[in-house]
Order: sequence, then structure tokens, then C-alpha cells
Amino acid sequence: TVPLYQALEKVDGDPQRLRGNHCTMNTFSVMGVPPLIGRPTMASDEREGAEPVTVLGYRFWQKQFGGDPHVLGRKLQLNGKVRTVIGVMPPRFMWRGADVYLPDIFHRGQDVEGETEVSLMGRLKPGVTLAQAEANLQPIIQELQHQSPNAFPDKWRVHLLNFKETFPSDITDALWILFGAVGLLLLISCVNVSNLLLSRMAFRQKEISIRASLGATRFRLVSQFLAESLVLALSGGILGILVAYGALRGIIAMVPPNTIPDEAQITLNAPVLLFTLLLSMGTAILVGLLPALQSSGRDMITPLKESGRSVSGSVRQRFVRNALVVGEVSLSLMLLVGASLMIRTLISIQNTDLGIRRNSILTVRIPFSSERYKNMERRNAFLHEVMRRIDSVPGVRGASLNTGLPPIGNWTMPVQMAGSSTQDKRPVVVQQTNENYAKVLGITLEQGRFLSEQDVNGHIHNAVVNQAFVRRYAAGRDALGQAVHLPRLRTAPANLTDDSFQIVGVVKDTVNRIATRETIPEIYIPFTLTGMADRLYVSGQIRPESLERAVRNQVYAIDPAQPVTDSRPLDAMLDDYVYSRPRFNLLLFSVFAALGLTLALLGVYGVISNAVVQRTREIGIRLALGAPFHQVIRMLLTMGVKLLAIGIGIGLIGSIASVRLLSGLVHNVSTLDPFSFAAVIFLLFAAGVFASYWPARRAARVDPVTVLRDE
Repeated sequence: TVPLYQALEKVDGDPQRLRGNHCTMNTFSVMGVPPLIGRPTMASDEREGAEPVTVLGYRFWQKQFGGDPHVLGRKLQLNGKVRTVIGVMPPRFMWRGADVYLPDIFHRGQDVEGETEVSLMGRLKPGVTLAQAEANLQPIIQELQHQSPNAFPDKWRVHLLNFKETFPSDITDALWILFGAVGLLLLISCVNVSNLLLSRMAFRQKEISIRASLGATRFRLVSQFLAESLVLALSGGILGILVAYGALRGIIAMVPPNTIPDEAQITLNAPVLLFTLLLSMGTAILVGLLPALQSSGRDMITPLKESGRSVSGSVRQRFVRNALVVGEVSLSLMLLVGASLMIRTLISIQNTDLGIRRNSILTVRIPFSSERYKNMERRNAFLHEVMRRIDSVPGVRGASLNTGLPPIGNWTMPVQMAGSSTQDKRPVVVQQTNENYAKVLGITLEQGRFLSEQDVNGHIHNAVVNQAFVRRYAAGRDALGQAVHLPRLRTAPANLTDDSFQIVGVVKDTVNRIATRETIPEIYIPFTLTGMADRLYVSGQIRPESLERAVRNQVYAIDPAQPVTDSRPLDAMLDDYVYSRPRFNLLLFSVFAALGLTLALLGVYGVISNAVVQRTREIGIRLALGAPFHQVIRMLLTMGVKLLAIGIGIGLIGSIASVRLLSGLVHNVSTLDPFSFAAVIFLLFAAGVFASYWPARRAARVDPVTVLRDE
């Protein structure tokens, strides 16, 4: 990322932090993507003394400059270097989500603005295979190994990856799960509509038999029924498109941050509309074929003999309708289980006691530039001064800092206890902070003391650990006074000459893995030893949002060109980066499950209602012979209960087999959580019995005299 400290032509009042990509001058030609407006880099841009240039990303151009085509030629000061805007990339070109692309000339042995690693990208010549390219690169890599032997492992090989393999999407699994949930809901809908059509065909059986007796072929009858279902499906598809068009913007607004790739465009475009059209046609065939085949059979005599006395339909038709309802119930149960697991996951995560004060903390990130703040001393002096100023702001209890955002993430590295011959490779969270950190975050001291002002200002190698650290590395002995080594701090970017720290205190555990409620070992060291801390924590006596402008002003008072980012309450950060994804998963599964449950209940209601119509004469006779009200209701409810029981049984088997796919979305709860399954079974069974009761109650209240008179 590249900080934009100050635009020469000010766009906003505050300096900004942008996402930037350093690239070679030929990057755009190798990728084969010309700018939307302006020009790519040319040979003249590579000459010695040529004016530095930059190319803007489309979204940044729209957001910052309102899509102004006259942006070409404007000069921006990026990381202290004035660059001229020469082009704007197309909307879908969001390679690594950059706001600005910085073409540079790379020289051997020189870092580009502190960047020490690069990604190598090339285009294969026509007819050259990956294997041939790998073989051609082998001598070059061997020469690099000869020049820098320590940069290579003992065993290595050259392997080329295509662009898709190099930058894979991290939402593929989530999309497949979403696709599966949508597919289940679509299948439930198809089953429901098919069942309704089958019931309707029973009413039209006499008409169908008359037409068949007059010479209508089975093909013609089936074609008519499929045409009717096609009209229904296409009408539903058009209505669905209209609903999706109106709801799309709201759905995208609810998607958690950093979920949708920057280059993605979610719109109702031609491929989406074509897919919807084909899906509607396929649905029409799926929905209409079974009722059409069932109703266009060769038995034309039985319907004509019945003379309209009943609309019972055949035993086979009743069996098919009942089987379809069982399928609806089982599929609905699978969706309900997924929604129940999402509810349990969200409740579990939100109810986790993090062990820190979170509702009155403002977090602020100060991203330093390696060009303007080249050494640790300058960064430390800046942070000392800004914390001193913030402490004097009205409404502030105290200010502290760290390298990461506990409990979301921070540095992790292995440690080695003094006297141990082997290094434990398990991770330990390293918190780089000052003497006020425990007070500001509300962390409880259990033993010894926390870091002191003398430790921080004097660069003393003292450390504080949490209880989990003691349990892992000092079980059965006193941790205070023990020495611990952090070997990785000897390497860049810390480059410490001494990696040994003496433990002076133990603090109470705080959750540092929210998704799993896990607390792994932590060690707190003075931030001044590395100078890498860049995130402030401000504890306020008033709402954190009210302190945001005052904190920014203290930073700008020291350095007007220093960007401030992520200035938000800690609760809001947790909401975006921890709770938003489980909440979105819950929303999706709840919508699907609610629709699936509604359709399943409609199916149960339809079957019982159809049974009431079919057995009206029987019910009338029973009532005329003195059958009590509750006996008729029990007879019909028994039918519904049997269908529910069979559907729930099949749905349980399907749920147990499918919930493994949700393991990446379910945290702190087993995918076979008995409470989730029990709650879903009770809900579905109770709702199904309720749906069965109303048609049964209506049947029990029929007038037997009227029924028998009709007979």
C-alpha cells in the first residue's frame, strides 16, 4: 500500500492513505490491458530524468475526481514524490485493488520505497508450454541461488502458476454453499408447484378423459400441460428478476467488507438474464412433466363413471403428491438446520467475553512511510508526542498503542524459553505496546507488574505474558524472572541484536481468536524496541466517535501530511471484521429457511385440503353416523403427522450428510449440535401440525345433510 500524503491540488482537507502497486514500465503491455483514458507507459518514461508518472484505478478516479476526464496531467504527491497522471485503467482492471499504479524503473540491489518483495509476472510466447518455460527459467534461478544461497531452501523447483492460480478467490466455497442453498429452495418451490399442479389435474381428470376419448393423443395433452407450466414458470421468472433488480443494491450493502473482489461487478447483465430464462424453462419442464404424465394416462373410463361425484384422483396420484410433500419437508429441514447453526454461531461469537474494555475505545491507525520515517527513532518520537497530546484532550482517559488490532489479529511468531534445547514452533501473539496498554484496554494484572514507563523509554528487554503463555511454557514453576527468546525479531523488519526478554508480569487471558473462543499465548514487549507500532487505542469518558476529530487534529498538529486511517470505535471494527460475516450468513440462511418452511407448510396444507375434498362424502357419512368432532380431526391430522415424520426422518439423514459443508461457516458450535437439530425438528413439526389442523377443522364442521343431499 502507498500513502498519499498530500495532493498538490488539494482534493480533500486531510492527507489520505491509498492502495498502490509499484510496477515495471511494461506491466500494462504484458497484461494486455490498455487504459480507459490516457496512455500507458512509453519508452520515453524510462529515460534518465523523465518525469515520474502514475496511472489511476477506475474506482479511485470515480470516488476522488468524480470521473473527470481532465484528470490527465494533474500532479499528485505520492510518498513524497510528485507524479503526473497519464491514464485511468478500465473498471474491471482492479489488479490487487490498487487506487494508483506507480510505474518505476527497478535497479538491482535497490528497494523501491521500502518494498523488499516483488511478484514476477510474464506472458508466454505462442506455442510455448508451461513445462518449456519452467525449463528455460531453470538456469536463471540457479544463477540467483548462486548469488544469494541463503535465500533458497535446500530442495526447490521452478513451477509456473497462471494468473487464476496465483490470485485465487477466497469466496469460492461460500459461493458454492450459497448456490446449494438457492438450489434447495428452488427444488422445494418446484416440488410445491408440481404438487399443486398435480392436485389441479385431479380436478380436471374428467375433462382430460373426455378429450382423450375424442381423439386427443397423449403427446398433445402433455404438450398442453407443459405449455401451461411454462407460462407459470416464465411469469415467476420475470417477477423474480424484477424483485432481484429492486433488492440487489440492498443485498450488496449487507455483504461484509472485503468479501466481494474489487474487480467483480454484480449486475443483472445479459448472462444473468439468459441463465434466468434457461432456469425458468428448465423449471417449467421439471414442474409440469410429472403431473402431465400422471394425468394423461390411458385410463379414460374411471373418471367418466364417477359422474362428478368426487375428484379423488388415482391412488398413484395420491402417492406421488404425498411423496412430493415428504420431499418438501425434508429439504426444508436441511435449510432450517443451516439457519439454526448460523444463529448458534452468531450468538456464540457475540456473547464471547473478550476480556477487554471494548465499548469506549477509539482505534486509530497511523501508517508511516518508510521514506519519510526511515528509522525507528523518528517513529517512536512521533508516537510519544502524539500520545502525550491525546492524553490532554478533554474526555480522554488514556492513550496506548500496538502493532495490530487485538483481538482481531497481530504479529505471531515462535518463542524459545531460556535453557530449552528445542524451539517450539507453535505461534505466540506478540503485542508491542506501552505502559498504559493494560489500563486503557482494561486487562487485569494477575502477577508481578506490567511494562513501566522506564521499560518503554529505556528500551529495556522486559516482557509481560498471559496465563496461556505460563501454562504452555512455565507450567509448574514461577514464570517471573524467566528469560524468553524471540528469534524472529533478529530478522527484518525488527533487526534486533538481542532477542532475549525477561518476564516481569503475568496478565489475565484475553480472547485473541474470536471465531473459536481461543486464547493462545501472548507476550507484551515495549513498542520502542522495533518502532513498528502504528495503531492507537484511545479510552474515552464520552462516545468514541466524539473523540475522532480531536485525535486526528493532534496527529496533524505534529505532521500535517501524515495520513490517519481506520479511525473508528473498537466495537465498530469488531462488527465489520468479526460479526458481519456470521450475521450475513445468518441472514441468507434465515431467508432461505423461512421461504422453504413456508413452502413446505403450504404443501402439507395443500395435501390435507385435497384429502378433505376427496373424502368429503366419507366424512359426511361418518358425521351422520355419529362420529365425534375430534375423531374426524384426529383422522386427518394423523395423515399430516405421518408425512411430517417421514419427511423429518429423511431430512435428518440429509442434514447430517450435508452440514459438513458448513464447517467453514460454523464456529464454537458443532455442526451436529443437538440443540440446533432439536429446535428445528420441534419448529417444523409444530408448524406442520398447525398447517394440518385448519383443513381438518374445516372438514369436521361440514354439514352431513348437505353432503348426502349432493350425493
